[in-house]
Amino acid sequence: MISEILKLEGWKANKLKYTYEDSSLKWLNAKASEYHTIIDSANESLKESKYLIKTLISGSKKNNHYKLKVKITYYDSRSKHEHKKNTHRQKINI
Repeated sequence: MISEILKLEGWKANKLKYTYEDSSLKWLNAKASEYHTIIDSANESLKESKYLIKTLISGSKKNNHYKLKVKITYYDSRSKHEHKKNTHRQKINI
């Protein structure tokens, strides 16, 4: 929902960035999924604008240390940015 996005702190010039670090890859995947669900839900109700989310999980399985980077961008013109898609990537060193 849009209200959940607006509650998030740290917006600067229509961009919001978060970084999480944890030893649980499962927890970070769940957190990324939660953000994607919020953005997808918000975009369903917007007609003229759009939110775009990019998430990246990186880390080392050997060291059991992972990092989730979340970047949310707000675009006030959906038609100009309709081609941009939400993404989720993982780079894990074994």
